[in-house]
Amino acid sequence: MSPSHGTVLSARLISAEREIYGEEFDRAVNSVVDALLGAGLRSGDRISWVLRNRYEIPLIGLAAQRIGATVVPIGWRNTPRETGRMLAAVEPSVVVMEERTEPVLREALASGPRELDPLLMDAGSLLSGCGECHAATEPAAHADVDARTARPDRLGGGASIVFTSGSTGVPRAVVRTGGHRELAGRIGDAMGIGADTRYLVAGPLYHSGPWTCALMVLSRGGTLVLNSLFRPEGWLATAVEHEVSAGFLTPTQLRRIVECAERAAPVPRSLTHVVVSGERFPTSLKRRAVAALGDCLIDCYGSSETGPVSCTAPGELLTRPESAGHLFPGIEMAAFDGDRQLPPGSHGVLRVRTPLAFDGYAGPDGVQRAAKDDWVTVRDIGTVDRDGWVSVTDRADDLIISGGVNISPAEVEAVVEGCPGVRQCMVLGLPDPEWGEAVSAVLVADRKISVQELRNWLLGRIADDKRPRNVFCLDAIPMTGTEKSSRQAVRNLLTARNTTEA
Repeated sequence: MSPSHGTVLSARLISAEREIYGEEFDRAVNSVVDALLGAGLRSGDRISWVLRNRYEIPLIGLAAQRIGATVVPIGWRNTPRETGRMLAAVEPSVVVMEERTEPVLREALASGPRELDPLLMDAGSLLSGCGECHAATEPAAHADVDARTARPDRLGGGASIVFTSGSTGVPRAVVRTGGHRELAGRIGDAMGIGADTRYLVAGPLYHSGPWTCALMVLSRGGTLVLNSLFRPEGWLATAVEHEVSAGFLTPTQLRRIVECAERAAPVPRSLTHVVVSGERFPTSLKRRAVAALGDCLIDCYGSSETGPVSCTAPGELLTRPESAGHLFPGIEMAAFDGDRQLPPGSHGVLRVRTPLAFDGYAGPDGVQRAAKDDWVTVRDIGTVDRDGWVSVTDRADDLIISGGVNISPAEVEAVVEGCPGVRQCMVLGLPDPEWGEAVSAVLVADRKISVQELRNWLLGRIADDKRPRNVFCLDAIPMTGTEKSSRQAVRNLLTARNTTEA
């Protein structure tokens, strides 16, 4: 049965700081609209934030939609160098910060690759006016602002740019403006999102999955329960306290929750639709999770570039444990060998046609379209059968997915090679029971370098989740017949050795 639908006027937002709902919620969104207009934000502009999860973030998203501005979440865990590069790619007019992220942001702007001068706003000012900025609000500013936010086509939010890492080593800015009301409605229904939903989000709101789901919940008049950080014990306790019915998790997060549940932590019995996405969802974890949490889990496949593509239904997870679900109506998928489309059931690089496809990648030269003949691919490998069931088996690129976060080996290699004593470096992902894949560095160095020494040296030079968890020292990196470094040969060598040097 499809969930009942409400509007933002019936939405409720619960966080550790406060709870707002109904007309108060609508007034809060309009207060943020006033603050942003007073700061000079206008339709077509871009607004970024560098914040831990806090209740102002969804309000910024809905306010930006009413104004017609594009939201650009930026991870608070990034180093100043990484943050500066992201800001240079999107050139926001306004950046919202908080006390703990202000130093990184100011250093990023001072030392970034391009000279930028966005207006910096403190998140705490958004609902209390923003001082001199608020006083500058034009009397007629509301003329171009929607009085109410209806259920939008773009999965609960307006235009956005979200960052992901690619095999080139540079995080890509994924521009998303297109929408399709009917498809967005089907996706929301499949995820159990409606006016009666009590949805828990603990993942970072700069990640496209939690962000998309949070805005879908509020735009449909549901209740969004927001945790500032993910802790498995905290997730279970919050879900029990608020009788949560739905949520979004990566498999890594789910694994930690299952471990807590298996240690007899209280488990919510109200769960009906928990989306699991962001990385490979192993069959063994599916079985453990169903045993611990019940038939509430949904395996969802998608990407920042495509939006949600397929999902299983609650209770269906173990009937097709190797599948990533059935295609949503209105979405096409096929396997390709080069530019040749393969018959259904064939194994190849998966391409998708969807009304929710991204516009392209933002950069200094504007938005670069990456689709070909309306087919979009993130170079996952798998199959789709005649009935629309999807199976994803591998990645065509060398991208590492660790804890649901996409990590570029080339980006990590470029930093590691600056470590004293390192002559050559290769970074790859190795299977890990907790992280899915663990970032691992293979070094050719003048001396033995331990994993702790390397991690200490990288502290502050690269985001924490990109620092290698394993270090292997070799005399030389194996080469291919064309005299290129061979990742597969290195992987085979490490598998054969089955040792970790630390």
